[in-house]
Amino acid sequence: MTFDVVRGSLPLELRGIFRPWALEVGHSKVLLRGFLGAEDGGAPRVFDVLFQDVSRISLADQYSGLRVSAASAETMHAEERRTGSKWRDSTLYHVAKDIPCDYVVAGYLFWAEVRVGARERSPLLDEDPDPGSVVGGRLHRI
Repeated sequence: MTFDVVRGSLPLELRGIFRPWALEVGHSKVLLRGFLGAEDGGAPRVFDVLFQDVSRISLADQYSGLRVSAASAETMHAEERRTGSKWRDSTLYHVAKDIPCDYVVAGYLFWAEVRVGARERSPLLDEDPDPGSVVGGRLHRI
C-alpha cells in the first residue's frame, strides 16, 4: 500500500450521513460510507470506514454521524452467548452512541477520507489502490 498508515484511536467520531455501502463476503469486509457537505451544490466529502475479518454485522440502513467504540469484554461475552459465537481475536465495534444493538465484529478497522465519486468503489477495498485516492495520503488503522 502506498499510504501513510496512522494508528488511530477509539472512540472514532465522524460527521456526515453514513450507510452500509459494500460487503465482500470472500474477504470478510464491510464498508460504511459517509457523505459530508455539498449543501452548496458541490461534491460532498466522502469518508470510508472499512471493517476486515468480519464475523458478524448488525446495522441499520443509515446513521447521522458515526461513533465507533469498542464494546466492553462483558458486553462482548454476553453477545457471544446470545448468538452462540466465539470471536477470539476480534473486537465488537459499536457504530452508534445510543444504539447498542448496531455493531460489527471484526479483527481490523481502517478509515480514510477518500477522493472518489459518490458511487465509485472504495479504494480501501482494492489490493493496490491509486495513491491519490486517499485525501492527504493518510489511512487510519484502529
